[in-house]
Amino acid sequence: MEKLDNKVKKKISINIETLLVIFVILCPVLDIISFVFRNTFNTSISPSTILRPIIPLIAIIDIFIKSKYKIKIFLIALTYGIYALVHLLLFNTVNTGSSYSNVVHEMQYIMNYTFMIIILFVYAYTFRDKNKEKLQKAIISSVSIYLASIILSIITDTSSSTYIEGMGIKGWFESGNSISAVLILSMFVLLTFRDKGYRKIIIGEIIIMGIFLTTLIGTRVGLFGFIIALVVFVFAEIVGKLIKKDKINKKFILGGLGAIIIVVVIVSLVGSNTIERRKHLKEIESDIVDESTSQEAHITGSLMEIKEKIDNNQIEDTYMNEAQKKSILELYDIANKWGISNNDQRMQQLIYNAVLVKNQKSPLLIIFGNGYMNQYRELILEMDIPAFLFNFGILGLLLYFGSFFAIFIYGLYFGIRKIRFIDTEYIMYILGIGLAFAISVFSGYVFFNMSTTTVIAVICTLLINKIVALKKES
Repeated sequence: MEKLDNKVKKKISINIETLLVIFVILCPVLDIISFVFRNTFNTSISPSTILRPIIPLIAIIDIFIKSKYKIKIFLIALTYGIYALVHLLLFNTVNTGSSYSNVVHEMQYIMNYTFMIIILFVYAYTFRDKNKEKLQKAIISSVSIYLASIILSIITDTSSSTYIEGMGIKGWFESGNSISAVLILSMFVLLTFRDKGYRKIIIGEIIIMGIFLTTLIGTRVGLFGFIIALVVFVFAEIVGKLIKKDKINKKFILGGLGAIIIVVVIVSLVGSNTIERRKHLKEIESDIVDESTSQEAHITGSLMEIKEKIDNNQIEDTYMNEAQKKSILELYDIANKWGISNNDQRMQQLIYNAVLVKNQKSPLLIIFGNGYMNQYRELILEMDIPAFLFNFGILGLLLYFGSFFAIFIYGLYFGIRKIRFIDTEYIMYILGIGLAFAISVFSGYVFFNMSTTTVIAVICTLLINKIVALKKES
């Protein structure tokens, strides 16, 4: 009877692994369904909203049932629940007429970030000491679907534009930066998978990915991220071989360097939508004029209008409270002092949100956050990690970002401590997680996007899997 129970448990475990592998492969399909449904019916809800949580929820329920640490898991879940409740209650206390949205929309972000932690946990728990090839092959399949859909959208002339001006091509996906991040981070898995049976597929994917990311999509994440990923691969290959005292594979090195040179040549000769986008933004900078100085403004046009209304005492307290008004004025002064471009919305968002926390002078808002959706539309922080700190508070930063950062730091610590045992693969996973953090700071919308989060969770899991394996070896 006991043997039969063990067989049943093993079968369930295998099925959970399979479901999680399927979930990775389905990410592009769910993204496409979401984009098509939202744009067809002009709604914020799609079938993907309902379908996406099913597999991770099945996995977490399975883990909870079989775990010996049910009380600990329950207490952790309770902590997230209490934080969410307090955050949403505080959200309502500082919500004003200028806030971009309401508590329902804020709750969606809370649910997404909580779901992100569930994804990280179920993958790390399930695959921490299992065969990692399943996850690597899942990423290869997922990338194939992403690229096939992009090619099909271009052939059928149904691709959406990356920017509202009509510049850039991003296929059937909601965000250019998000699809760029998904593909860039996936490269850190593709480049480390050395199964000869998949070599031609991976090379083909990277070539198509390179053309799309460097010339067509128009995002800086795509262009610079692709080059950075190749540079990191060459670096990791050389350092990894030197550490292991193995012979350096010249084909990999020359292939990586050759790809970088080809990208630079193609972008220089053929051009890139990313460069065209940067030129366009530079050209329209002078369109926004600061009437008080008759010179080029250093904040956006709509923020200039609000600033002038504040100066003329035309903004009611129900639309913007005193802390918000003061923060707008301070943003204006800092932007002028630093000579910030009026197109650089991310820097304006960062300055405003940092100043706002200072002006609100509320310990509770510092701990639990002042609300992501509580900001004026152009001042909502696109950069994930600063948003965790300012909009979701110190506790939100720890709850939503802390686990990813802890894995990264421990990976660094373990890698340095066991430097004689690490290899190219280990270095790539560490630097891949680091690049995810960098993209989330300089670009944003990385951790909120479930497909990007899934790829990051897979890389974190592969790193944990590698650490477990190295511990056994050493």
